[in-house]
Amino acid sequence: MSGDKKVAFELEIPAKAKYISLARLFAGSIARRMNFSEDSVDDLKIAVSEMCTNAVVHTGNGTADKPPINIRFIVGEESLTIEVQDQGPGFDPRCVLESQPSELLEKGFGIPLIRSLVDVFECHSSPGGGTKVSITKFLPGRERR
Repeated sequence: MSGDKKVAFELEIPAKAKYISLARLFAGSIARRMNFSEDSVDDLKIAVSEMCTNAVVHTGNGTADKPPINIRFIVGEESLTIEVQDQGPGFDPRCVLESQPSELLEKGFGIPLIRSLVDVFECHSSPGGGTKVSITKFLPGRERR
């Protein structure tokens, strides 16, 4: 994987649901340009929608002047990484990442769904410090070694 040149694009959207489609369209366009299969493009679009929906909900759902949501698309030769960062109240990610799927049913399907659609899922958050969720999808045959 050494020598994997990367290019990053950034998108900043207001913390309102009506702007999530922009992030989804941007992710789909980049993934198609990278020659991901249509199934993988759809997986990435669903994952980005869920990530942005969580960010909007936990950042006030557009009910007040809230800080924007930042979305970063990192295009590599072998993978696409998408980071969604909000400035919401944050949380202890262990309560989600270390839970069994059945325990998460009470909290929603967002994170288990995202994890099932991508190759790498990471969540960094702390109470009062906002949340950054990162996903990576590898092109077929170029999975992380």
